[in-house]
Order: sequence, then structure tokens, then C-alpha cells
Amino acid sequence: MRKIPKIAVVGRPNVGKSRLFNAILKKRKSIVDEQEGVTRDLIYADTDCFGSVFTLIDTGGVESSLQ
Repeated sequence: MRKIPKIAVVGRPNVGKSRLFNAILKKRKSIVDEQEGVTRDLIYADTDCFGSVFTLIDTGGVESSLQ
């Protein structure tokens, strides 16, 4: 059995990660809002996109601790 690759969408808060996640899936699986902190849990979706099968993961925003 072949393992399915996992690809996580990671970045700062409110930069469009969930919007990109939904666009790749071509459906609204993740909630999109202008308010920061809406995505709190990891959201997983298996997809067949760009000629490949993979698991896409939407994540909450990550802040740099170097500030």
C-alpha cells in the first residue's frame, strides 16, 4: 500500500491560508473570515489535484517568536 503525501498550508494569521485550501479543493471545507483566529484545529482533506493524490492540511496562523 502506497502512502499518500501530506501537504500543510502554513503561514501568518489572516494571509489567506484557508482561502487557498478551499480553492485547491474547489469547495468550501474550511471557514473563511476576516477575523483572526477562526481556524483553530487542523483541517484535513484528501484530494486528487494537479495529477496527484494527496492530503491537504489547513492550519491556524503561526506567529514568529523572533519579534
